[in-house]
Amino acid sequence: MAHEFKGFYSKLKNRLFLSSMMGVTDGAFCLERGEGCVMVQLGAYLAEPTEYGKESYFLPPTSEQCTEFLSEENRKVKTSRNILTCLNLATPKLEWGLQAADYFFRAGGDFVELNVHGAYEPYLRIGKVSAMVLPENRKELFRWVEAFTKLKIPLIVKFREGIVDDYPQVLEKLMKTDIFAVHFNVRDERTKKPDFDFVQNIRKHCTLFLLASGYVRSAKDARMLFECGADMVGIAEPTIKNPNYIQEIVKRLTE
Repeated sequence: MAHEFKGFYSKLKNRLFLSSMMGVTDGAFCLERGEGCVMVQLGAYLAEPTEYGKESYFLPPTSEQCTEFLSEENRKVKTSRNILTCLNLATPKLEWGLQAADYFFRAGGDFVELNVHGAYEPYLRIGKVSAMVLPENRKELFRWVEAFTKLKIPLIVKFREGIVDDYPQVLEKLMKTDIFAVHFNVRDERTKKPDFDFVQNIRKHCTLFLLASGYVRSAKDARMLFECGADMVGIAEPTIKNPNYIQEIVKRLTE
């Protein structure tokens, strides 16, 4: 990992973050719900300039417009809190994604998360988002990761458990790159809990900084994820109904 990014690890270790929700976690939402977090995730936003205006999650098309928009998103979060911001980003074209990541860095953002987790159908059809981890698309995934790591902003790569069975092989290759961290959505639809066994198994095969989110509904869930090897734990959906949800979890973790 590039030397200039290493200082973030001690600040993030064993802390909570607000995990991204498409169409929900904009700057205003993150400001209101981010109390108790060390990091919030903006987005998911889509870098596809030709689609701008069709939905709120498409980023503005020009450098000036996009940087101004992302600057305002960061300002909303950072003005009243010492908090780090991460842009959750998906795109159909590498060049658009690299541009958006650079705009976010220029706008005062701290991390970019490449979304290899989402289920946005138009992107799935062309082998992007969660389809990128499939064996037939994996070569492109690694090419994209290599390109993103050459930027000045640290890269997180987000996956969804259950898409493939050979994540250890994927992680083995990623550990040879300069990515900052990996993030797994580990929600178990059968138990409606985080998949603790999955996190424990991933930890055995992965020396990368590890973020885990999905169905975290209590301080016990968060504590178990940390014990299974997660370096950070993300919370998302419960914050929609309860703006103080993460703050309450933090309080219970420190009792």
